[in-house]
Amino acid sequence: MLRIYGWKRSRVVRCMWVMEELGLQYEQIPLNPNEGQTRTADYLALNPQGKIPTLVDDDFVLSETMAINIYLASTFPGSLWPATAQGVAKMQQWTSWAISELEPPLVAMMREGRRPKEQIDQSRIDGWRADVHRMVDAVLEPILGRQEHLLPDAGFSLADLNVAAVASVMPVFEISLSGHPHTDRWMKRCFSRDAWRRVMDGP
Repeated sequence: MLRIYGWKRSRVVRCMWVMEELGLQYEQIPLNPNEGQTRTADYLALNPQGKIPTLVDDDFVLSETMAINIYLASTFPGSLWPATAQGVAKMQQWTSWAISELEPPLVAMMREGRRPKEQIDQSRIDGWRADVHRMVDAVLEPILGRQEHLLPDAGFSLADLNVAAVASVMPVFEISLSGHPHTDRWMKRCFSRDAWRRVMDGP
C-alpha cells in the first residue's frame, strides 16, 4: 500500500487529492513537524530534510509535492494524466507556474502573518495580495473565460488539480475571487469534486 507522510495542515493534501481522484488505497501518516515528529531517525532516513510530505511506494521513496503528484498521475491509471505529449508539457507548464509564480506571494503572506503582531508590515501583505490578483487576472481569467479547464478538451486534469491546490489557501489570506468570475467558477468546480471533499472531510 502507498504511504504518505504528513499532517493535513500542510501540502500533503495536494497528494491526497491525487490519490483520491485515482481511487488509490493509501495510508496517511499524520506527522506533525511542530512536535518534532519529522526529525526522528526513522523519518530522516526517508527524507533527510525532515520535511513533509514524503511518499513511499514499496521501496521507492519520493518527496516534493508536485513530483509526487506527477509520479502518481503518470504511474497509476486515471484521467488526470494528459493523453498527448503536448498536454503533458502544458500540464508541466501550469504546475511550474503554480509553484514558481503563484505560490511565493502566498507563502510570503503566511510568513509575515506569523511574525509578532507589532512587527507585521501590512503594506507588504497588501502588496503580495495585489500581486496574486494581478496574476489571476492576467493568466487565469483569459484562459478560463474560453474553456472550463486549463487544458483544452481534456476535462479535469492534473494541471487543474495542481494549480487549484496551490490556490486553495487564498481565502486564508482574504483574497476574494469575486472580481475574477471565470477563475471563481473554476475554483468552485474544482473544490466541489468528491475526491477533494473526501480529503477535507476525512480524519
